[in-house]
Amino acid sequence: MLVSDKTQRVGVPRYVEIAITFLLFAYPILTLTVAGAVNSIFFLLFLISVVVLLFDVWPGTATPTTEDCSTDPLSERAAWLYFLSMAALPIAVFISQWANHRWGWNYYDAVSRFFLSIPIFFALRKIPAKTLMTIWPGFIVGALVACGLAVWFPHNWGGGDNLARVGSSFVNPIHFGDIALTLGAISVFGIGCRGIVRPPGEALYNLVATLALLAGAYASILSGSRGGWIAVPVFVLLAYSINYKKISLITLNFGMLFMIVSAIFIYAFIPEIHHRIDMIPQNFHAFYQGNENTSIGIRFQLWKAAFLIFFEHPLFGVGMGGFKALMGPMELSGQLTPLAADFGRQEVHSELLSRLSQLGIVGFAAIIAVYFVPGWLFWQRLRASDPASRASARMGLVLVCGFFVYGLTVETFDLTMTAAFYALTTAVLLAAAYPKNLRIDRQSCLVS
Repeated sequence: MLVSDKTQRVGVPRYVEIAITFLLFAYPILTLTVAGAVNSIFFLLFLISVVVLLFDVWPGTATPTTEDCSTDPLSERAAWLYFLSMAALPIAVFISQWANHRWGWNYYDAVSRFFLSIPIFFALRKIPAKTLMTIWPGFIVGALVACGLAVWFPHNWGGGDNLARVGSSFVNPIHFGDIALTLGAISVFGIGCRGIVRPPGEALYNLVATLALLAGAYASILSGSRGGWIAVPVFVLLAYSINYKKISLITLNFGMLFMIVSAIFIYAFIPEIHHRIDMIPQNFHAFYQGNENTSIGIRFQLWKAAFLIFFEHPLFGVGMGGFKALMGPMELSGQLTPLAADFGRQEVHSELLSRLSQLGIVGFAAIIAVYFVPGWLFWQRLRASDPASRASARMGLVLVCGFFVYGLTVETFDLTMTAAFYALTTAVLLAAAYPKNLRIDRQSCLVS
């Protein structure tokens, strides 16, 4: 039988769509340049999304989609998986607080962004993917602006060596470099999104997107954030895994040779890279000679402390704030040097180990879900029929893989800004990857 005798109209008013499009274009540009911008835009989109969901069916014309209109690309199981993955961290924090009797509303500040991004995802699914993908030019401009900020308006945070560690006035070099690199990588992975531009404009967009990658990478270099550079080979492997069927053996060999030569050239002629890379074996040598107060040595101490805390509190962890509270006792017992304890009072220097030590197995499972559930959902849409959905899936995988790598050596979600950026970008790109079926007519939609 027919689903309906009329075309079902599901969408948002044009003026709401324009407002959302403007916000999506703006926030990647403003994230590193205007303090509080990403959080402000996040909450604006949250409020708009709540209104859209409350008034589910709007009058107006239906918006066509290239997907088979008889099916929704998002299954009920996938929708629940996304919901649970974004709710997991706030729930884990509550369970750990209840178990440890260590209460505090401030510990929900950053993790609440994940939960609040849920209505944003479901509301934005009502907007066509090619419209949502206007976020792609925002990423491109954002990477270029980040590079310009690092070059012409640098804020030197220092770093204990002779080279500057560049960030912005409100973002430290580690997060600045990581987000700048992410903006650039997402830009180049968006190439091929024909829903935004068509030839001859497509070639120009692709060129500018490539320049955005170089700009984001250079901003990351100026930041001196070595932990973020580990993501570069991951992005290369991701690009290969997505396109391996299209790559000939000759192209693969040429590409590998080009990357090796480029890496040697970059190491030889860019002092920031040369200096920061040379410090790694120096740090290891000093550590094994008994000097634990190097950059790497301090991290090793804090990671060891995190594991010790986890082994004593495996299920629910020691509670949010518990790691910092234990720095003093662990210093007095000789498990940490005074300098490492001071660093530990700031952060664990690992997102995964922070959750493992403070929230236990429950929290570790939650943070893994934050990465791997969206990653799995993006991977499922790499072969979508809609070019915009395919592009958003590629861009989403860059986001997830990048933040997972960054989180190995720094706490990524202890700041509301970084949590909001990840949660919002995940929601937007997933909405573009899984656009809601907006056209149901009698010619093509029969219920089997």
